[in-house]
Formats: sequence, C-alpha cells, structure tokens
Amino acid sequence: MTGCFAKKQQLLIIRPVVTNETISTTLICLWAAILVVAILWLMVRRWRQQVAAGVYDTAVSTPPFVSLTPQSHKPILATMLLGGLLLLILGQVSLAQLERPTSWLVIGLMSLGGGLFLWAGSRVRRDGLADDWVAQRLHRLGHWLGVAGWQALLLLLALAFTALARLAAGDLALARRWDVSVVAWLLALSFALVGGVSLAEWRGWLRRGIGLARWEWWLLLGLFIGAWLLRGTAVTQFPNTFSGDEGSAGLHAVRFLQGEADNWFTIGWFSFPSLYYALQSMVIDLFGQTVAALRYFAAFGGSLAVVAVYLLARVMFDRGTAVAAAVVMMGSHYHIHMSRIGLNNVWDSLFVTLVLAALWHGWRSGRRLSFVLAGLALGLGQYFYVSVRVLPLLVLLWVVVMWWRHPQQWRERVPGFVLSAYTAVLTIFPLAVYFARHWSEFQAPLNRVTILGERLASMAAAEGTNQSWIVLRQMWQAALGFTHLPLRLLYQPDEPLLLPLAAGLFLAGLAWALLRFDGRFGLLLLPLLSVPLLSGFSQDPPASQRFILAMPSVAILVGLPIGLIGRWLRQLWPEGKEWVWLGTAVLLLWLVLVDITFYFGDLYESYELGGFNTVVATDIALTLQAEPTSPDVYFFGFPRMGYFSLNTIPYLAQNVQAVDIVDPLGGPPTWPIAKTTWAIFLPERLDELALVQQAYPTGTYEEKHDAQGRFLYAVYEIKP
Repeated sequence: MTGCFAKKQQLLIIRPVVTNETISTTLICLWAAILVVAILWLMVRRWRQQVAAGVYDTAVSTPPFVSLTPQSHKPILATMLLGGLLLLILGQVSLAQLERPTSWLVIGLMSLGGGLFLWAGSRVRRDGLADDWVAQRLHRLGHWLGVAGWQALLLLLALAFTALARLAAGDLALARRWDVSVVAWLLALSFALVGGVSLAEWRGWLRRGIGLARWEWWLLLGLFIGAWLLRGTAVTQFPNTFSGDEGSAGLHAVRFLQGEADNWFTIGWFSFPSLYYALQSMVIDLFGQTVAALRYFAAFGGSLAVVAVYLLARVMFDRGTAVAAAVVMMGSHYHIHMSRIGLNNVWDSLFVTLVLAALWHGWRSGRRLSFVLAGLALGLGQYFYVSVRVLPLLVLLWVVVMWWRHPQQWRERVPGFVLSAYTAVLTIFPLAVYFARHWSEFQAPLNRVTILGERLASMAAAEGTNQSWIVLRQMWQAALGFTHLPLRLLYQPDEPLLLPLAAGLFLAGLAWALLRFDGRFGLLLLPLLSVPLLSGFSQDPPASQRFILAMPSVAILVGLPIGLIGRWLRQLWPEGKEWVWLGTAVLLLWLVLVDITFYFGDLYESYELGGFNTVVATDIALTLQAEPTSPDVYFFGFPRMGYFSLNTIPYLAQNVQAVDIVDPLGGPPTWPIAKTTWAIFLPERLDELALVQQAYPTGTYEEKHDAQGRFLYAVYEIKP
C-alpha cells in the first residue's frame, strides 16, 4: 500500500513538469510534421496528375547536342591547365600555415589541380588531341546547362576554390592565410559568373544592357543622390545619440585595422558574420574612428536599396510603378532611420530586392545571368543581417509553387534554378562550414529573441491562456505594425511602419495583389508574410528590425496604386495626360514630405536612440574626444551604467584609460595621478564627490546638462 502511494505521488510530481515544458514544443513539431507530410502528399499527387496529362512528355526547346569538336576541346584543356595550376599554387602558398587534418584536405585539392594539369597536358600531342572522356562529359554537362564545356569546368572548379577559401580561413579571427582565402573565394564567385552564362548571352547583355532607356539611368542616379542626401548627411544629428550597439560594431571593425582580425568567414560582434565588419573597417580607415564613418556604410547600403527597388518594380510592373515605389522607399521614415545607424540591418533590404528582381527576370526571360545574380545576392546576403536567413526558404517555397502552377515553363527553367542554387552555395560555403562547426553561433541571434520554450510557457501561465493563442496574438500584432501599432525595440517612433497616407495606399495595393494574385505577386508577398509568421515566435512584436526584409515589398505595394491610377487616368483622358503626370508627382511629393518632415522634425522632439543612458554616454564620449590630451577617467556609474557597459564611449574615446568604480567609496581614494584625471559621477553617485574632493582638494567641478536641462553627469577634474 505504501509503495503504491509513493509511486502515485511520484507521478503527480513529474507530470506538471512535462506539461509545462514539453507540450508546446511537441505540438509545434507535430503541426510542422503534419504540414510537411501534407505538402509532400500534394506534390506527389500533382506530379502524378502532370505525368498523366503528358506534361513531361513535351520536349523542351533546347539546341541539338553537337559532339565534342577540336574547337570546343581546346578551351576545355586550357581551362584545365590554368585552373589546375592556379589551384596548385594557392594550395602550396597556404600549406605551410595549416595543420593536420586540414593540410591533408588542401593536399587533396592540390592533387585535383595537379591531376587536371597533367591530364590536360597528356591530351595535347603533336598529331592533334587525344581522346578525352573527361572533356566529353564536361561538354555534355555544358550543353544541359546551356554553356560551353570549359564553362562547365569553371563551375566545377569554383567548388574547389571556395573549399580552399574555407580551409585557408579557419575558425579564428585571424585567418590561416587571409590572402589565399579571399583570392580563392573571389575566384570561385568569378568562375560562377563566367561559367554560368553562355558567351552568346554575355554578348547580348553587353550589347543591349539591362533594357533601360538612357533617361532611366539618369533617374537612377537621381534616386541614389536623393536617397544619400536623406541618409548620408548630418548623420551625427539624426540620430543625435550614438548607441552602444553601434559602438560595439565599430570596435570590432577597428580590430581589422589594428591587425587583430582579418578573417572574412567567421563571426564578429553579436555572432554576426565578420565580412560586414571587414567592409566597414575600410570606411573607418578612410574617414577615421568617428560616428559619421560608422554610419556612412549603412547609408550607402540604404541608398543602393532605393535604386534596387526601382529595378524590382520595373521588372515586375512598369515604369510608373517603379518610380512611385522607389520614391516611397527613398522617403520612408523607417528606411531612412535604418540607413542612418551604423549597423548591418539595412543591407538586408538591398539583398532581398536584388534576389527578387533577378529571380523574377530569370523566370520571365530565361536569362541565365539573372539566375546566377539571384544566387550571388542570396549568398552574399547571408554575410549581413540575420533576417535574410529566411529568404532561401521563401525562394524554395516559391519555386515549388511555380512547379505546381507552371510545370512546362518550370521544366525549361530547371538549369537556371540549378545554377542559382549552386551559385548561392558557392558564395555562402566558407561561412556555412563555420556555422556547421559552431552551431551555437548560428543560433545565437535567434536565441536572443525567441520566446519558444520556457519564456512562452511563462507568458501563457502569467496570462492564464494557452501558448498557441500567445503565438497567434503576436502574429496579429506584427501584422498591425505595418499600418496601426507603433514599432518597438531598435526604432521606436510611436508610429507604425507606414504613416496614414502611405498605409491607405499600402492596403489598396495589397488588396489588388490578392485580387490579381499570380507568381509575380506571390514572390513579392513572401517577405511580407514572413514578418508576422516569424514575429509570432520572437519578442516584442512589432519589433522594428523584423520589418527590414519586407520594406521593399511594402514600398512597391504603396507605389502600385499610384502607378495603376495614373495609367488608368491616362487611358481615360489621353488628352490630359500631362495633368495626370503632374497630379501623380504632387501626390508622391506629398507622400514623401509627410515622412521626411516627421523623421527630421516631429520625431526628434521626443525620440532618443538607445534611451537616456545613451544620451549620457554620447555626451561623455564626445566631450572626451574633444579634449586635446586624453585624460584618465574614474567612472562612478554603477549600478545604472558602467564606462564599458555601452561601447559608445570606448569607440569614440579610444585613447582614454578608464576604471569603473563599482562599489561606493569607503573613504578618500588614493589614485595615482600621473596626468589629467577626470572623476565622472552620475547623479545618483554624486554623494561620493566629497570623498574625492577631500583627497584631491585642488580639482575643478563641472555639471553637464542637455538641451532640455536634464542633469546628465558631473566631472571633477584633477591636475597632477
């Protein structure tokens, strides 16, 4: 009886733990499994329907296969000779810095290069070229891809070179051989571009360009200049504070200048890929370790994104919609702000736009260069902010849907899709291997914001509701962030992503997209849909940084009704088209001025990037930076903040030696005063000033206030 009672009591103790911590995860996994099974079942059923209808019996229009000729054999052998020799040389250069087993892998790549070199040499004879089964297979592979055999070989060599880049880079901040890793990676990307596009198509691109009229090139230049003026000027005034996150990013970029880091294929601050910091360090090297230098790089990326939005809307719709969308993007208060802070977030808006534009152009035209560029942009985007990590899944989903809806055209585009995916893999390969070896670093940005697990369980328990309701509510809140709920976290303007006029146009554009839904709108809406779906499982929706991936789609949906209305009115009243153009320009100007005056006017009456501690830290940093000789600092700020708790100060006042006084003073200090020394007090620690004055009575005291009259901090200056 006692044993049975004890067993029952044990079960009662264990059961609540299982319920609180595992049911949510189990249900989510179960739903995901059901969804995957349902999708696979639907795909198989669709495939059977297509086979029964004879879809795959229809021949795809491809040029007839021509057997390998001496004229096509020679460039294959030349590529073998040069590519193999280059692989041998780069491998040999890096071999001395490698240890086993890495050195064996490099020796394997060198053996591949040597084998190609010897094989090509053995095929060249006095009486002609010997039979070459390798070249024949390369020639056939090139035919399937729509390129020459030597170009197919370049594509295969690209994989060897990107693998060599990874091996030469290693896992540490200092690469094993930085020069080899960078050169090998750039060669791999070059091989993908040259090898993935036929010479005939290259000649066509060079002859016709990308299909823009001359005036459109001037328009693109004007858009870039306008975007830069809104993003790259007065960067120290708007925002007028310098956040600790920016300082942390800047300090890691400075490590590249100081020789403490040079590896492009590892991670930097906050587990973000290090390539961004390497590029940012070049701007700091040019303009100095300042706020402006740190923010110029983001402004440049944001300005390029405006130009890219024009190209995306131009490819998908027409010139009128493209102009409207680009102007909306240029004047968006949200995108202006994300472009004016020295972080990597805004670059995702550029890469997602390039991927969508190139992918849609490739689908519509069949041009291989478009597919290769889509893969290149998809891979490069993974080296910047993390919101773009969902983009490969979105693209894959779209490709599957297009197979479902347009099987014949999809089959014709298969080589393009393969080249696009292959180029993306080549581009991301060195970083992907690093993340595979350090999976926690890949997950770190996601783990910082996710609510899955104990956090979600505690939220549900606190509100007395189930976890599914919490997730759905957060998705709804994120969706309202486009037009109704104020954005949070990184950018808190007390307004949603879109101000009222733009919000109304956005809803009209969204309604039109759903009404006329097709593959084009599906591709455009997927980044938009990802915001609420992912926000359902992350903190504080609508979090502003989650919207950066969707911003290009938002701008196009805002510009779409403007373009449609303008076109319809010109069709109704062709004799009054000049007035229609004038009315459209006035509407766009009004739309942009509303956002611009809000951002540079109303917003900064109350908004402070980073909060009050950042205001204090920025003032201290700028004051120290302005000193002709850097003083030593003793900082009385704990527990509210420390000198090093925000990297605002260390980034800007890089030559200052500082000490945090964590515990309250128990008596007069005995500091060694070898040079000018500042004791900096936050208001709550000011009662310790008397002890410092008792020890050093000849110092001078000064209080610092901001423009609103708030007491920021006090400085007691001690001379030696």
